[in-house]
Amino acid sequence: MWSDNESEVDLLGFDHLVTVITSIIRNESLLPATIGVYGDWGSGKSSLLKRTQAVLETDKDVLVLSFNGWLFEGYEDAKTALMGTILDEIASKRTLVPAAKHLIVKLFKRINVMEVVTRTGKMGLKGTLAYAVGGLPALGLSSASDIATLASELGDKVKEVKLEDAELDKFLKEDASQNLRRGIREFRKDFEKLLKETKLKTLVVIIDDLDRCMPDTIIETLEAIKLFLFVPHTAFILGADERLVKYAVRRRFPELPGERAEVGRDYLEKLVQFAVRVPSLGRSELETYINLLFFAKTTSPTSDAFKKAQEYITSSSAGSFLDVRFNYGIAKSILNDEIPPELAEDLNIAQRIAPVLAVGLNGNPRQCKRFLNTLMMRLEMAKAKKVEMKQRVLAKLMLLEYFKPEFFKRLAELQAAQQGQPKELAIAEQNNAPKNSANTTTSNGQTGDDKDETETSDKSKIASKGKATSDDIKKSSSAKPNPSPLSSEASTSSISTWLSDNWFTDWLKSNPPLADEDLRPYFFFSRDILQGSLGGALQRMTPQAQEMLKELFQESEAARNIAFKKATEMSPGDASAVFQAISERVREEEDLGDEKSALNRLNDLVAVRPELFSQFIALLNGIPDGNLPISIVFKIANLAKENGEINPTLELLTKWSTSATSTQLKAAATKAIKRLKDL
Repeated sequence: MWSDNESEVDLLGFDHLVTVITSIIRNESLLPATIGVYGDWGSGKSSLLKRTQAVLETDKDVLVLSFNGWLFEGYEDAKTALMGTILDEIASKRTLVPAAKHLIVKLFKRINVMEVVTRTGKMGLKGTLAYAVGGLPALGLSSASDIATLASELGDKVKEVKLEDAELDKFLKEDASQNLRRGIREFRKDFEKLLKETKLKTLVVIIDDLDRCMPDTIIETLEAIKLFLFVPHTAFILGADERLVKYAVRRRFPELPGERAEVGRDYLEKLVQFAVRVPSLGRSELETYINLLFFAKTTSPTSDAFKKAQEYITSSSAGSFLDVRFNYGIAKSILNDEIPPELAEDLNIAQRIAPVLAVGLNGNPRQCKRFLNTLMMRLEMAKAKKVEMKQRVLAKLMLLEYFKPEFFKRLAELQAAQQGQPKELAIAEQNNAPKNSANTTTSNGQTGDDKDETETSDKSKIASKGKATSDDIKKSSSAKPNPSPLSSEASTSSISTWLSDNWFTDWLKSNPPLADEDLRPYFFFSRDILQGSLGGALQRMTPQAQEMLKELFQESEAARNIAFKKATEMSPGDASAVFQAISERVREEEDLGDEKSALNRLNDLVAVRPELFSQFIALLNGIPDGNLPISIVFKIANLAKENGEINPTLELLTKWSTSATSTQLKAAATKAIKRLKDL
């Protein structure tokens, strides 16, 4: 398995991004500068910043300070917290001459005064603006008693830095707006002097995970940089999702005129001079990344072999940028034709799953790594139970689990009722078998006939010495027994909804075939998903998907309509995760006919994401018809007409028209059938 933390080892091919960031910082004519490193959650921003820091730290005259944005989340005033932390770091990492020590103390005094005024006046950024314009009265401190209270609290605070009473009195009596403006100017002047006294060529401050903070913390951090710290020979690197920072601006300044999206954009462009955007990985890039993950697991990232692999990728010609730049053949060459069987199998897996993950997970490295970690954890759990599972079979089933969860759950029920080998799946594979699929050659230089697995595809994959364990697995997997086997006709009919889904038919055709596999152990180790906990869906939802889930259930219809428009831009993986999360709410709700019900929200989501329609039909098939509102009949009929998914819809409606417990549902289904057949 692989760590989910940032890494200095470049597995993503981001060396060119590191170069552009360091070139800006090393060009003194461009400083001071704020560089925004923008990218989606899990896109590799933190690793890029880690690698950038490692390169910059090779210069002894450059001081690099790295902070996590969450560091300031618990502070009432993030500005002073950031400024104080930077001073602490400078003092601890540089030898200070007497002049520098004096400046450090002086700057700390100013920070403490600002912090007390902020806390007492409850200023924040808006309070600071009011304070600058109207002084203490603008903060509601107009009376003598209010000012006396402030003086008392401020006096207690500044004792820590031995601020003289005369100095405090002067601070309170002077015009507040002038005091604040002068305070900013003097802080910047003293901060600039401090950098000169410490003999620093450049101070680089890296702030990561800024987008995970509350809107107030994000804005105050940006303001601290611009107002107090933006002096010559400084560079600030901010790692964030650009969309979430813009969202924070809109939340913080809702009263500002103009189009709200432009407010966020304009504000960010004013504070950030250089934007470096981390792109999503394409299919070939993701396959290269997965191959390197497996190669690093086998050889170690510090080994000579791995370094050779990185050198090969770096030296690749411009014409190969869109190709897989590290694969089985290259690994075999680096290892002098002595490639371990396990690595060969891993690279074969990478070739098969990379195209699906690249599209479904929007080329997101973190989600890809989490998929692979789940794969490896299940294999380890099986090994601990003395149960053997085929890695390629598990990987194929997990793709179905990630991208078509309703189909995955239905397949789990079918295999449990038929001793791990559902006839429906066998018939579907037979009817959708790829032509001339035998003995094809993969781009990794391996044969694609899966001969090694076919020879061992008998039902004895559960180790004989783990017989007791296999019995446990069979019992657990057979929670919903159905002793009567299905006929071929019934089997085909029961999964016709699946076969109308192009993604599913492509999945069926992919190797390895599953018809001869005993699927019970594979589903046994995915019980956490099958038990239907919402946590399973949330664990793999990006922050954008979680935000979308929240927005889809807003009270305002206008706000929901905006959210549904945004839903069209979600990646397939995010759309599937949101669908799964709402589906779990549908199963838990008592009144599915309520206007605010999850069923209605799911219907609206499917209307803008038609690729989810077949899963919607599968979900409805599994809900007791007595719980369904009459309105759902006409809603799915309308969706069927819009999407052209007539046949699977007719099958569901026919089921309701003949066997529904509700006479109203029967009548509505009969009427809808007539309308669809008349099209």
